[in-house]
Amino acid sequence: MKVVTLNEEHKKIKNRIMFVVIPILIFYLSQLLVRRHSLEMSWKMQLVNIVLFEFIAFALFFLLGTARRALYTESVIFWFCAVLNSYIYSFRNSYIMPWDVASAGTAMNVAGNYDYTPTTRMVVFTLLFCLLWAGIYFCDLKAGKKIGFRTAGFVISVILFLGLGLSLQKNSVVKLLGIYTIQFDSRGMIKENGMLANFFYEFKYLKMEKPEGYSKKEIQDKLAEAEKEQDTVSGTEYPDIVVIMDEAFSDPAVDGKFTTNEDYMPFVHSLQNGAENTITGYMNVSVIGGNTPNTEFEFLTGNTMGFLPKGSIPFQQFVQRKMESMPWELKELGYQTIAMHPYKSNGWNRPAAYPRLGFDTIYFQEHFEDLEVENIRKYISDESFFDEIIAQVDKLGKNGPVFSFNVTMQNHSGYDTKYDNFPLDITVDGTEGSEEISAVRVNTYLSLMKKTDEAFEKLINHYKESDRPVIVVFFGDHQPESQVLDEIWQQNGIYWENISGQDRYNSYKVPFVIWANFDISEDSGIDTSANYLGNKVLKEAGIPLPGYRKEIEGFEKNYPVISAIQATDSEGNTFEIDDKLDEKSVLEYRKMQYFIMFDDRRN
Repeated sequence: MKVVTLNEEHKKIKNRIMFVVIPILIFYLSQLLVRRHSLEMSWKMQLVNIVLFEFIAFALFFLLGTARRALYTESVIFWFCAVLNSYIYSFRNSYIMPWDVASAGTAMNVAGNYDYTPTTRMVVFTLLFCLLWAGIYFCDLKAGKKIGFRTAGFVISVILFLGLGLSLQKNSVVKLLGIYTIQFDSRGMIKENGMLANFFYEFKYLKMEKPEGYSKKEIQDKLAEAEKEQDTVSGTEYPDIVVIMDEAFSDPAVDGKFTTNEDYMPFVHSLQNGAENTITGYMNVSVIGGNTPNTEFEFLTGNTMGFLPKGSIPFQQFVQRKMESMPWELKELGYQTIAMHPYKSNGWNRPAAYPRLGFDTIYFQEHFEDLEVENIRKYISDESFFDEIIAQVDKLGKNGPVFSFNVTMQNHSGYDTKYDNFPLDITVDGTEGSEEISAVRVNTYLSLMKKTDEAFEKLINHYKESDRPVIVVFFGDHQPESQVLDEIWQQNGIYWENISGQDRYNSYKVPFVIWANFDISEDSGIDTSANYLGNKVLKEAGIPLPGYRKEIEGFEKNYPVISAIQATDSEGNTFEIDDKLDEKSVLEYRKMQYFIMFDDRRN
């Protein structure tokens, strides 16, 4: 019989206490590293997160055999997750969601474009983690050698962990715990729910629920009726449609007043002043600083991110089969369809999504390797890309009208580094000669806008002389990440951490241009959203709207703007997307979108 001394008993108690306390410290340290005000969360949500961290510790303990290994593993994982979340928020103003796992490949593609200088908070809390790691060394608790016991302990811990985590998706649990559910407020969700608990809560959005009162037959009948009423056009020579979604192209003037040494987009500004056969305005998008394919998705399909989970990526999650979209609609009229992007093909699942959206010809970076192209910084310039757009449209145009959809790369972040092949021609007044990072960022960005403006003018001048009818559609996918425009915002007393109301809405506006080398409507100052812009293009091209798009046109009359961020009603009232979208017309739009995306087996 083994005799246990008092000293040994004290060590056991000490080790057990450490094993219980350290996961709690891991939770608070990782949470505070991500959000400085995280301890404002309710005691219920703190307790939920603590229990989840305890279950992880026990599972690792039984799996790895010692408390020391378990706690080191758990603490390193959550230190890394906290640091990663901090960087992700600074890059795109949102945190990691479950569906971001599928975006890991794209993230790696552009990982070298950002500034990874650690913040003071990262350094301080990393040092605190180092102290924790030193303390973990003294936790000497062993799980024993009985495989059956350890296996049972591991399985039970995992079951309890998953059971608690997945229960956070249930409406009754959400209400009981007071889980913060405002999807557009990623910062608030992490603060109120905790990094780990919020991650579990977001799993509920991986699968879309049917809208209230949804009837598949009812939607089918409505669309069939709309198809019967579709306009017919005979003997029409359809124009080529060239769409350019320009990476991070925006006009910071919507964010606040500032002056520069010279106009950073003189050609676009001239078009906005009432140019012939031109429609201009601002398009409200659903993303900022990243998640580019969501703007593509909204434009091409007429669907809105406002009815989908905040932060989701339809190209990766939902475009799993043929889906109704502009390319399919145009192909029925004899159009050749082509999509191009002068960067890596493995970003955002485009090689799989584009064919399902109706593109026959698809070119990525590999296509441009044998061409003579200009690089600005380390990306193919917009001018070189636009030249190739012209060449491909001319080539395909021999067989009929062309729909050309193009996503640029020249203006992609980051904006912190100066390059020998790219002088900064534009400077914000007050930043001349400054080497401050905020000045470098904003001046780099605006200088890129000037390059794009020049390339766009060259493209338009080419098509002015073309014998073929053509419509050119040009818009940005989103504004740059918030830190790029800090200099401008701060000159206007705006700070991203406290941004709200119209200032926040403005940060999701990008300019759009619809130009034609034949007679079309002329208008300026239009306020719209990406899901509606495609309809405007088709109508100006003289193309009859199919049933779904005719229905969308009706919805637009009541809500001229619907994005993942905001909605604007016919009276000009703007509000957060989750606040008031309960009217019958919006519910019908939601039902139809659900049918098109998840229930339509006609295709």
